Amino acid sequence: MLGNKFIRYKSDSMNYGIIGIQINDNGYAFTNYVEVDDYYGKMEDVAKFKVNKVAYDEIRSPFQEPHMNEKLIDCLVKEVYVINEKQTLYINDKITYEVRLTRGVIFKFEEGYELSIEKNVWFSEVMSLEIGHNLINTFTPVEEFSDDWCEPCRGECIREIIKLS
Repeated sequence: MLGNKFIRYKSDSMNYGIIGIQINDNGYAFTNYVEVDDYYGKMEDVAKFKVNKVAYDEIRSPFQEPHMNEKLIDCLVKEVYVINEKQTLYINDKITYEVRLTRGVIFKFEEGYELSIEKNVWFSEVMSLEIGHNLINTFTPVEEFSDDWCEPCRGECIREIIKLS
């Protein structure tokens, strides 16, 4: 993706479940659909953030009458960052559970601005799509995970930002 032209992106008005991007002639679908999975020891509906290479014209909203809003970007990709998290649950200060997830991705363009796609909430199919500068600062704070627990439980979230080359 580096050095290639980010042509455009599309999503529905809520960024529900799917956001499509086109880089050169390739389409990529960022999806965030709910699947039943183990979440801290319980089977829960968990949104799974994934990316797949697909034909751009095949990217559609999951709704029957979708209207996908499309925006032209037409910029060279200078950098790509993958935002991962390691979330650890402690009970009585002993590690009880650990989850690793991809929170999102940030594309930085030669023109200096960025585009980010973020999976916000573990149970929601809605994603955030932002355009601007320093977009890592718009991502959900890691403290939100830590603040969600009561004694004797304690949560810790460590964010890792990987620059692709």
